[in-house]
Amino acid sequence: MNGVYWGLTAMDLMGALGEISRHEVISFVTQCQHECGGFRASIGHDPSLLCSLSAIQVGNIFRFLW
Repeated sequence: MNGVYWGLTAMDLMGALGEISRHEVISFVTQCQHECGGFRASIGHDPSLLCSLSAIQVGNIFRFLW
């Protein structure tokens, strides 16, 4: 999740955010959400506070929230 955030941030700084599939990123992030509400680093991992923060930041990049 942290890599997704930093990758999107770099793409945004380069003005290339439009080249990323918004739907695929949102789909991945929502699949990483645990039933407790937290987010995981990747599908099947345990949720953590840092990954949850990164997921919220990714949501802010694409201007969506859950």
